[in-house]
Amino acid sequence: MKHLSLPSQLVLRHHERFTQHTLLVVNAPDPEIADHLPVVAHWQWHEGYASRWQHQQHEVAHHFGVAPPTTTTAQAALVWLPKEKPLTNYILDALRSILPQGAPIWLVGENRGGIKSIHKQFTTAVSPAQKVAIGNHSLLICTRVAEPNPAFNYQDYFEYCDLPQPGQATPLKLASLPGVFAFPSIDQGSAMLLEHLPHWHQGEVLDFACGHGVLGAWLNRQAPELKVTYLDVSALALAATERTLALNHLTGTCIASEGLQASLGQFDYVVSHPPFHTGVATDYMIGQQFLQQVSQHLRHRGELWLVANRFLPWPELIEQAFGHCDRIADDNKFAVYRATRT
Repeated sequence: MKHLSLPSQLVLRHHERFTQHTLLVVNAPDPEIADHLPVVAHWQWHEGYASRWQHQQHEVAHHFGVAPPTTTTAQAALVWLPKEKPLTNYILDALRSILPQGAPIWLVGENRGGIKSIHKQFTTAVSPAQKVAIGNHSLLICTRVAEPNPAFNYQDYFEYCDLPQPGQATPLKLASLPGVFAFPSIDQGSAMLLEHLPHWHQGEVLDFACGHGVLGAWLNRQAPELKVTYLDVSALALAATERTLALNHLTGTCIASEGLQASLGQFDYVVSHPPFHTGVATDYMIGQQFLQQVSQHLRHRGELWLVANRFLPWPELIEQAFGHCDRIADDNKFAVYRATRT
C-alpha cells in the first residue's frame, strides 16, 4: 500500500466507511483502491490517471472528460482534492447534477494541498463539511448534496481575457476553465516566451502542455499557414484550447496525452512551458521525460523553444539531448531556452 498516494492510503485505512454506497471516484490517481471499495465508475480529466484505470479496472465504468458521466449507478462520490481551488467548486457543482439530494460527497487530500481549509469556500448548495478521518499527512471530509444542480453545463464556467498581440488588429482571445494552468489568464513564464518566439511562416508546430492554447494560437495568428498540434494531459485544458481556437477563428489538432507518444510523429517546431508538478508534489519526471524524448519528434533542423523556472535543471537535460542549449532570455524567475536538432 505504500506505493499509493498518501490520500489513497488514508482512504483504504478507513474503507469500511464507504461500504454503504456505490461510489463514483473522481480524480483518483490509484486504480488499486477499486479492489477494496464499492466503485462502480470513475471520472478523470487527467489522461494518465484515466489510462491507468482503464488498464487495471475492467469492471468499472470509465469516463474521461471535462464533465462527469451523464448517467451513473453511483449513490455517492469520493473526490481526490485537486490543487486548484476554483476546480473544487466546479467539481461539486458537476456532482450535484448527477447525485440526488442528500448524497454523500467525500473529499480527501494531503494537508499541504489545502484540504484543511477547503470547506471555507463551499456554498450552501452542499452541507457543512464534517471531518471523517485524519492520517497519512492527509484529511478525509464529507459533505452532502443540499441542492441538486440538473442545469450544470461546463460551458458556463469559461472565463475569458484578451491578450494584446503586436502586428494584429485585435487581441488574442483566451478562454480558460477552472483547473487549467494560469486560470483565468496567462502566466509570467509564457508571457516571456511569447516575447521571444520567432515569427515562423510555415511548418508544423507542437504546443506541448498547451494549457488554454496561448502559445500555438499566438503563432498561428501570425502565420495562418502553420499547422499546430496542441497536446495536454488535461481534458479541461483541451476544452479551453478548443474554445480559444474557435474564438480566434483558428483550427488545430488537440491530443490528450500524458507525454510524447511514439505515434505522435515529427514537427518542425516544439514550444512549451513544461509542468513540474503532479498535484501538489514537485515532479521533475514530466519535464525530464519530455526533454529526453522531444528531439525524436523534431525533424532535421527542427527547433525546441521553452520557458522554465530558472531553478529547474532543464539546461543540462537539453544539452544531453541536443548537444547544446542556448539561453535566449532570463529574469530573476524564468529563462527562455532554445535548441536545434542537427
